[in-house]
Amino acid sequence: MLIGAGGYALSQKSGKELVKEVVKPQDFSAYYLQKTHLYDSLDYGKVDKIFVGDSITDHGELQTYFPGEVVLNRGIVDDKSRGVLKRIDEVVKRKPKEVYILIGINDIGENVDVDVYEKNMEEIIQSFDKASTKVIIQSILPVNNQDFPNKIPNKTVDQFNEVLQKMAKKHGLEYVDLNPHFKDSDGQLKKELTVDGVHLSGKGYDLWIENL
Repeated sequence: MLIGAGGYALSQKSGKELVKEVVKPQDFSAYYLQKTHLYDSLDYGKVDKIFVGDSITDHGELQTYFPGEVVLNRGIVDDKSRGVLKRIDEVVKRKPKEVYILIGINDIGENVDVDVYEKNMEEIIQSFDKASTKVIIQSILPVNNQDFPNKIPNKTVDQFNEVLQKMAKKHGLEYVDLNPHFKDSDGQLKKELTVDGVHLSGKGYDLWIENL
């Protein structure tokens, strides 16, 4: 009876509520926990842009591209859609004019099912008040399999991006397809745009922001 009651209670909760309850601190790295604690403790006034993502976002000096604007970097190394969902309330409460979301390469690298990824992204998107915040969904970037030791297949990247494009259309959001600008003739991340096959070089960041 207790098991049945527990199952019923869980079924009445949203995906985001379940993530907050089921996911334990030990499920995340010390870096993730330190960064999320820091983010929660900071106060801001008006915020123009927030970039949300994993290490590709985390490593970028994104505020330098937008002088005169308040730009927050909410990238965390090794993060996945589940981690973004767990911490998205901190981003939402800032009420930025624009939020740019780029997440998914680590989901693919850790074999997260595309349906699970889609469910997490759905919850993330629905967290925002579209009347006050413009949500921009960005395509997951390709990798260069010759340089990156984790053999992430770009066919899977394309599959996840199809899901993102479909979701953006469903919710009336802007979808920025970066990949045509980042892929070489073999469908790999261009060597001159990356330092290790997945993370961007300075030229890669320039191209990213230019396309945004």
